[in-house]
Amino acid sequence: MAGLVTALLAVVALAALPALGAGAGLAGVFGIAVPYVAVAIFVAGFVKKVLGWAATPVPFSIATTGGQQYSLPWVKQQKFDNPSTPFQTVVRMALEVLCFRSLFRNTELDNRPAEGRVGYGSEKSLWLFALIFHYSFLVVFIRHFRFFLNPVPACVTGVEWVDSILQIGVPTLYLTDVFLVVGVTFLFGRRLWDPKVNYIS
Repeated sequence: MAGLVTALLAVVALAALPALGAGAGLAGVFGIAVPYVAVAIFVAGFVKKVLGWAATPVPFSIATTGGQQYSLPWVKQQKFDNPSTPFQTVVRMALEVLCFRSLFRNTELDNRPAEGRVGYGSEKSLWLFALIFHYSFLVVFIRHFRFFLNPVPACVTGVEWVDSILQIGVPTLYLTDVFLVVGVTFLFGRRLWDPKVNYIS
C-alpha cells in the first residue's frame, strides 16, 4: 500500500511541475527538453529490460501449447492449439493476438471445503475486461491519427464518428473513454483484491 501512495504522490508531483515551470518562464524546458529526455529514458530502460530478459537462462522446458500435436494419422491433431504448418501457426497467433484465446480458456481455482476438494471453474471476466480495455485502447490510438495526417483518411473519421455517436456532453464523451475506464478499473481492482494476483504483482 505504501508503494501505491508513493506512486500516486509521484504522479501528482509530475503533474504539478510543468505548471510551476510554465509560471516561472521555463515552458521551453518542460515543453521540449523534459519530454525528449523522458522518451529517451523510457526507450533505454525498455531496451535494457528486453536485453535482460533475453540473457536470462530458462532451465526447464516451458510448454506453450495446449493440444495434441501432430503425430500418427489416426490421432486427431489440435491444429490451432499445436500447429504444425505455417498457416496453422498464423491462425493460432491471430486468435491469440486478436481474441486473447488463452485468456478465454482461463480457469479459476475454486476451493470447496464443504466437499473436501478443490475444483476449477471458468473465469471469463478477465478475458472480457482485457478485451474491452485493449480494443478501446486500439480505437483511441487509431482515432488520434487525425492529429498527424492531413487530409484525415475516411477510415479514421469513420472510427471517430462511431466512437462519438452518442454525443454526450461538451467536450464529447467517447464510448471508448467509458470502456477504457471500466476495463482498467476491473483489471486494477483485480490486482488489489485477488490475493494471488496481488502477491505476484
